[in-house]
Amino acid sequence: MVTPHLPPDQAANALLPPLLGEGLTERGHEVSFVAFEPKQGRPTHSNVTYISRPAGGWQRKLRLSQLATLGEILRKARGPLLGADVVHIHSNTFMNQVAAWLVDKGKRPFLLTHYGTEIWHYRRRRPVDPFLWMNRRAAHVTYYSRLLLERSLELDVIPSSYSVVYPPSDRRFGAYAPDEREKARKAMGVDGGPFLMNVKRLHPLGGQRYLIEAMPEILRHFPNAKAWFAGEGESRPDLEALISKLDLTDSVRLLGLVDNRELPRYYAAADLFVLPSKLEAFPTVAAEALACGTPVVTADHPGGKEIKELFPNDVEVVPRQNADALALAIREALASGKRCSEETLKRIEDEFRPDAAVEKYLGLYEDALGTGGRGA
Repeated sequence: MVTPHLPPDQAANALLPPLLGEGLTERGHEVSFVAFEPKQGRPTHSNVTYISRPAGGWQRKLRLSQLATLGEILRKARGPLLGADVVHIHSNTFMNQVAAWLVDKGKRPFLLTHYGTEIWHYRRRRPVDPFLWMNRRAAHVTYYSRLLLERSLELDVIPSSYSVVYPPSDRRFGAYAPDEREKARKAMGVDGGPFLMNVKRLHPLGGQRYLIEAMPEILRHFPNAKAWFAGEGESRPDLEALISKLDLTDSVRLLGLVDNRELPRYYAAADLFVLPSKLEAFPTVAAEALACGTPVVTADHPGGKEIKELFPNDVEVVPRQNADALALAIREALASGKRCSEETLKRIEDEFRPDAAVEKYLGLYEDALGTGGRGA
């Protein structure tokens, strides 16, 4: 598998590849990865060929970073890529494009999975468009959501074979019994009032500022409410300044990076998961929260609208970049005091667990091998 990110990086394309790898390995298949070195921390995975992250600044402008990436892939990843029966490429970077070219030249089939950004921000390049080429040469292309697929078709990025495969939630993400939940809340020190949770990289697109701006109104009705944010990123200084400006240091916490294995207790302890992002293709973190029994308030980005369609009983949608509307929806959700419905939890179990995703992708891999790597 080729992916820009693996844990401890925060990204949807850092979550799905390891889940697929684990499930495939359990079924007797051999899996290896090609990925950029993690942004923070040291590489910890033994079956990964790590590629240096591209340099920025003048080297990027002169395309020297791309030449370095090309050389490193040919030197380090050529063997693993051409030794695979089928290659699964996650998202789009220059590294991914080079891998697709190398695999195609070696007459190996490859699959491609789109997560969002590469489609939402797509602009056709002329006269040569490597991204479009990669989509058309893939044996099959999967999309993280139906609306993402529809956007791809609108942009005339039309693969020869494609489908929607929703991201799975690991079985660690599950609903707590009431006594377990209360125990977790006490251990975390959030049992004195409503507890709101957000998990997302701290980036302007993450929209965390709108929840922070909504907090004074929420605190007027729920004085002991708390909002915690799990994630790290370039928006931290601005968010810290906003928290200080609004005098919210006792109510709002930026937790930094939280190990994915620790997230279930945060989700389960929360009364509400809040996702005020400006853009999401499909919010994996919202599905994880629902799996833990916690209702969701989300902005009306495409992913928010789609997850509302899938889980209508336990997802509320508000206009993007609107702190007042967000505060009102949160107040109403907290006043109801409800947890996720049995219908939501059953759908998670039936359709959003790793086994279902692994079986779907395994079938696609087998189809790709059967068609010689070209779409039907």
